[in-house]
Amino acid sequence: MFLGGQDAQGLAAYATAVSTPGSMSYRRFLGSSDAASRFGPSAAEASAVSAWLRRSGLTVTSTTDQYVSATGSVSAVDKAYGVTLRSYILAGGATAVAPDRDPLIPASLQSSVATITGLTSSSLPMYSQHVTAATASQDLRSNGGGSGTPTGPLIPSPCSAYYGQSTDTTDPAFSGADEPYTVCGYSASQLRSAYGATGHSGGKATVAILDAYASPTMLSDANTWSAHNGLAAFRSGQYSQIVTPSAWTNVDACGGASGWGAEESLDVEAVHAMAPRARILYYGANSCQDSDLLAALSDLITHRRADVISDSWGGPLHSSAGDEPASTIAEYEHLFQLAAVEGITVNFSSGDCGANDPSTVCGSGEGASYAQTTFPASDPWVTAVGGTSAAISSHGRLEWNTSWGTDAWVLSSSGTSWESLGWIFGGGGGAAADFAQPDYQRDSVPSALADTLLTGASASSPRRVVPDLSLDADPFTGMLVGETQQLPSGATGYAEAAIGGTSLASPLLAGLEADTISERDGVPIGFINPTLYCLGAEHMGHDALRDVTDAPSGVTQPIAEVFPPFQGQTAAIAGLGQDGSLHAGAGYDDATGLGTPGSLFIEELAAS
Repeated sequence: MFLGGQDAQGLAAYATAVSTPGSMSYRRFLGSSDAASRFGPSAAEASAVSAWLRRSGLTVTSTTDQYVSATGSVSAVDKAYGVTLRSYILAGGATAVAPDRDPLIPASLQSSVATITGLTSSSLPMYSQHVTAATASQDLRSNGGGSGTPTGPLIPSPCSAYYGQSTDTTDPAFSGADEPYTVCGYSASQLRSAYGATGHSGGKATVAILDAYASPTMLSDANTWSAHNGLAAFRSGQYSQIVTPSAWTNVDACGGASGWGAEESLDVEAVHAMAPRARILYYGANSCQDSDLLAALSDLITHRRADVISDSWGGPLHSSAGDEPASTIAEYEHLFQLAAVEGITVNFSSGDCGANDPSTVCGSGEGASYAQTTFPASDPWVTAVGGTSAAISSHGRLEWNTSWGTDAWVLSSSGTSWESLGWIFGGGGGAAADFAQPDYQRDSVPSALADTLLTGASASSPRRVVPDLSLDADPFTGMLVGETQQLPSGATGYAEAAIGGTSLASPLLAGLEADTISERDGVPIGFINPTLYCLGAEHMGHDALRDVTDAPSGVTQPIAEVFPPFQGQTAAIAGLGQDGSLHAGAGYDDATGLGTPGSLFIEELAAS
């Protein structure tokens, strides 16, 4: 039971003022104790809720600054909340437990309780937003169906050490041109050079990474990967984690702990790539459900454990399992506003399925009821990080970008032509039906985008549009990530693979933000969206932010890469810059937002 805070209007007002350039309160952040005393729940509220739970026959298991958790038998829960827990059959045949009506609590507690979680398993879990190049290649060949996820060393041969290094002259030309082989996986130095992080270390900042579960070999894997990238091993105390394996739940429903291990490896190593001396705190929630993710966010924010929080997960608010309760959305937003007043920067991946259209394979896979944005990235109080396909040259320069969105072709059985498989996946974006347009977007986002929902319907008023900005997320121009995993031989060992998805983009940005904080001698930057949109107005297309378009100037169209024959499968083509109904054009757009960080992004964000 998450507790209601004090002065909700005052919290929103101060979060706005402290984040807005030109305000008298700009970046005058509160300490966590001051924020709690002004805007947090009172000890009396927590005590009253705990006492009621005990009187109702439930066992209180923990009480924190933001919530009280309890367990009990089905009959005790039914009696306490005036509900009947039932098992329901969902569309598609899955089953879920849920109460037959909204839970009831005493009138005396109404103002003390913000939301109740954990009474249902019917809401879809939040998904990690990463894609390995090898898994993506299977999607290319089967339009999302795949034939099992390959494991082990996933670097195809041949591949390109930098964009365009090696060209496929063996297979038929594509649209009249021989295309380059996919990138093997960018190194830390390539990405640091591309985004202007060379010479920065992030040593005066702490980045928290929030995922579900945890890899048992994370630190050793990160140190092995660091050695391969010419980086020093994590020094004592530089990497820490908060994980409670004995309390893990819903592991099968969340895709298994090992799947989140790959996400953890990507996130930790991507932050380390951009800010090699930043402290990293990995926080493994006990599941990918709202109750556990909110509990983890609450701990991170109310105790101000980090300067930046990177979140590479999300899902649709409206799914085949039902809608996310408004009270749960409000609790997320309450925590995001609390982060803003404390000077904590919060990033979320914008998703890997474009408009989440259920008529597409990836959209139906996430259970979306209709085309919509991914939450929590769509919330106006976080920075939504979208995806690009990044062409990094042999000299480490970011030569050009296009929006991350992949049309697929596979080599025909005759080996003489390419057969279209259609659109596969891409960075998330678009107008969020559930959130009104924030002030910081008013002068930057075209009305045609803010007034039109992803379903094609007209909005009754301008909406929040995502993403805010974008970084490399294409698995075919992804980062080379190392982790301990099952090898093709069946043994377990360390191996590396190119991984993308907006799960890569969010921690890359978090590393740049850590560099920015260090540039400010450790002074935090807080909620950056209002500042970003000011930078976009002043520096779009210049050194702070680079505009991204579907058709980059001077680049031959269409843009494509070849994924070579791999693990018994034929060659495939990944077409770049095709994000379904989302399009990248001049200025702000719904595929890449304001653009991508330029060579002086760190310096300009620090000086703003």
